[in-house]
Amino acid sequence: MPIGQLAQRAGVSPDALRAWERRYGVLRPLRTAGNRRLYSRADELRVGLMRRYIAEGKPAGVAAEMVASACVTVDAGDGARVAPEDVRAAHAELRESLHDFAETAAQRVLERLFVAYSRVAVIRDVLLPYLRDVGERWADNHLTVAQEHFTSWFLEARFMAMSRGWDRGVGPRALLACPSGERHVFGLVAFGIALHEQGWRVTYLGADTPPAMVGHTADQIAPELIVLSALAPERLRASDAQLRALTERYPCALAGSGADPASCAELGARHLASDPVTAAAEVARR
Repeated sequence: MPIGQLAQRAGVSPDALRAWERRYGVLRPLRTAGNRRLYSRADELRVGLMRRYIAEGKPAGVAAEMVASACVTVDAGDGARVAPEDVRAAHAELRESLHDFAETAAQRVLERLFVAYSRVAVIRDVLLPYLRDVGERWADNHLTVAQEHFTSWFLEARFMAMSRGWDRGVGPRALLACPSGERHVFGLVAFGIALHEQGWRVTYLGADTPPAMVGHTADQIAPELIVLSALAPERLRASDAQLRALTERYPCALAGSGADPASCAELGARHLASDPVTAAAEVARR
């Protein structure tokens, strides 16, 4: 919404809103291609908090710090695909904030996206491409160790927050894991989030999981599908015999760049070649 509409809804003058934005960073508007500021429902909630704290007698600077540390929750958006200009803006702002170790600023970028778009759209169109960009910049020595670790921690925390309650429901169950030695989990977690939204229940074992452990868990919960994800082919090849034993007992699928059609056919597993969100939709349709 434009600032006039925000001012009317929040009961605060546009001048005061601009001052709070400029001095304290309370508001983080989206800028259009014409450099016009647009404010979100999350901004409106922050203005309400700011008014309340000031009414309680707190100085504006203290109130702004309290607003910045507050967890603002809004209804999720339903946009099916993030607009390209929003993707570019989000990537630029995430890069700036995470490089500066500014967690709150980065969180506000995500809040704006989740107000307008569905979770799976934000994951597919913004977060996974951003993670690939982080990996490329890390490989090219454009990120410090600290910046890479901070970015990974920030995004892992948000991905896992979206993974709560995966056992709820009455749909089919999937068992997800990365094989021994594989520690890259973002793609698999994204797949789990999208699959759960398709009505599946998900049991997630995480990184570096020996196939024998996957098999024992499968014997206990009897999943309709086991999905193993790896970026490196050798992580899957190292466990060929154990993976073949799994595919003989349960429907299995392999995902990630470490999987290919030939090895999947040899092991008797389904190959999930699409991005995690699209792959989840494909699994749910069959």
